[in-house]
Amino acid sequence: MLSASWYKIIGLAALQGAITLTWLIYGIYLPKLLVGYGFPAKLAITLLIIEGAIGVILEPLFGSLSDRAYRWLATKFGFVALGVIVTSAISILIPTIFVFRDVFRSVNWILPVVLVAWAMAMTIFRTPAISLMGRYAFASELPIAMSFLTVVGSFVGALRPISQDFILSLGAPFAFTIASIVLLAATALLRYFDPPLNPTVAIADSRSISLLNVSLLIGMGGGIAWGFRCLVETIPKVIKINFPQVDAALMLAFVLLASGIFAFPGGILAFKYGNKRLMLVGSGAVVVALLGMVFLPNQILIAMAILLIICCLTWVTNGVIPLAINMFPIDRSGLALGMYFGGFSGGVSSFSLLFNPVTNLTPSLGAICGSIGFTIAGICIFGSIESVDKN
Repeated sequence: MLSASWYKIIGLAALQGAITLTWLIYGIYLPKLLVGYGFPAKLAITLLIIEGAIGVILEPLFGSLSDRAYRWLATKFGFVALGVIVTSAISILIPTIFVFRDVFRSVNWILPVVLVAWAMAMTIFRTPAISLMGRYAFASELPIAMSFLTVVGSFVGALRPISQDFILSLGAPFAFTIASIVLLAATALLRYFDPPLNPTVAIADSRSISLLNVSLLIGMGGGIAWGFRCLVETIPKVIKINFPQVDAALMLAFVLLASGIFAFPGGILAFKYGNKRLMLVGSGAVVVALLGMVFLPNQILIAMAILLIICCLTWVTNGVIPLAINMFPIDRSGLALGMYFGGFSGGVSSFSLLFNPVTNLTPSLGAICGSIGFTIAGICIFGSIESVDKN
């Protein structure tokens, strides 16, 4: 029988899946909404760059504010509920503005503004919600607990390469309504598993925050963002060149899904041998695989490289949240994840700025840039100083 804490982790995993689904639908519809409203398609990239830049500031801000709320009220759920309600409301507003675009012709800038507001609303609750992981699991169990979130997020994210046409066929009003309902339902499930208790003032941790760890978390987020974006762009191109008979989109979905499933054994290995050590091995393995699949154009070696990515990618992506939480005192977990997510947002924003359009990213350039990203992440992981003993 699962303990109460593990039910909370399952509820948090459901919310992670809902967040991923909401971003997936938003990303798929963004260009179509803008073009249908009369804007050029390239404005979608500009908005993503702006949203990423905003996330650099807002992710740490709301993470820190949620930490303060926990010290005052012994809960962070207020930020989660507020962010989900605002996001759901704007999710309904976006297709409404699009459907009645003739009414808003005199203020045609309203759609881009609302789209940016939607992205800002998402930052209100993502970091506070995920930082709850530090309260739900012991430090040494965090990689195993995080694997639930990784598997759910990977499963939903893997749907994009193969479900884009189906989601577009639903129409914006229906798709965004589904996203809102799923987000609200997941939040309700988390609240059910983590009901409000009598508020007690949390005892503040007296340990200080290392400025080195702050810098390393930002660098870690930016490096992983670059590495992952390059990886998902490079793998389909390599497959198209070397395995023309294989559906590249379907293969990418398989790689992402299979990699997510490997989060469970990865979490167990991290618990047994150390999360930080496993992340270093994983980042090194992904660098070798990325370079190998491009510069050693042999079908067998490419297949082995893809298998290596499937096995080792989540050693990095699954371990980074537990590592970030353990790098700061437990009462500052929101700020810790805010720094990481802020760095990640900055990495996504800078990637979109430099590789616009993304077709300019050749397989060799993608492999080199991706390996640089994971190398930077590995250096930051190596230099990190954990505030708690996980074992």
